[in-house]
Amino acid sequence: MPLEHLEYVDRALGLVEDAREQGLELRILGSLAYRLHCPANIELFEQMKRDLTDIDLAARGDQRRDVRTWLEGRGFVVDQDIVVATEGKRYCFTEPGSGTALDVFFDELYFCHPIPLRDRLELDYPTITPTDLLLEKMQIVELNPKDVKDSLVLLLEHSLDASGKDAIDHTYVARLLGADWGFYYTVTTNLERLRGHLGDGELDAGQAQIVEERIEALERVIEEEPKTGKWRMRARIGPRKRWYQEVAEKSETF
Repeated sequence: MPLEHLEYVDRALGLVEDAREQGLELRILGSLAYRLHCPANIELFEQMKRDLTDIDLAARGDQRRDVRTWLEGRGFVVDQDIVVATEGKRYCFTEPGSGTALDVFFDELYFCHPIPLRDRLELDYPTITPTDLLLEKMQIVELNPKDVKDSLVLLLEHSLDASGKDAIDHTYVARLLGADWGFYYTVTTNLERLRGHLGDGELDAGQAQIVEERIEALERVIEEEPKTGKWRMRARIGPRKRWYQEVAEKSETF
């Protein structure tokens, strides 16, 4: 029987908890992680009426073999073609009985731009951090309406704080972008897109003001961050040359 869409949240939590008992460090990402990290604004997600159809997890590359063995032992079947195509960086599983799709990303999340995760999994549990969740959306060159809504809700619920666990580490974002012009260009372009959607009626006036202030603060820190020589050289070319990786699977992946 297929899982009802809210059952995916409980299923993902159960997998992460069971994996931890086996010494495997898995973290939830994607739409499920957004729901888990924004409990105070869960009704905003409910308004989207999004169907949850899969589970996305992050894991350490040095546990790749053990993760696969553990999931196959639970009845999941791996798509070997995707393993080969991604050089082992992503495993896609299906559970025949329920039809549940489960993707595991090892060490990084790389669609349009690389988001390093290997050394950041221990910073939060059971999901990746709010910082990495924001980058997960902001790295998408072609944002869809659900990407925009997810990002606005995340910024509404989480303050900018380099030392806070349940917060967005704006200084980390700035350092990451200060070394990669392409990523910087995509993120800053998307932040401006988010600002353009604040008047869409999804948020009330007070909520929109909070998000606006956080976008401005994040942009300010990003611009003030010293840029590397490589960043400056690439900036001279600008968007005349493609600055991101093209992917077959767009933002609907999450």
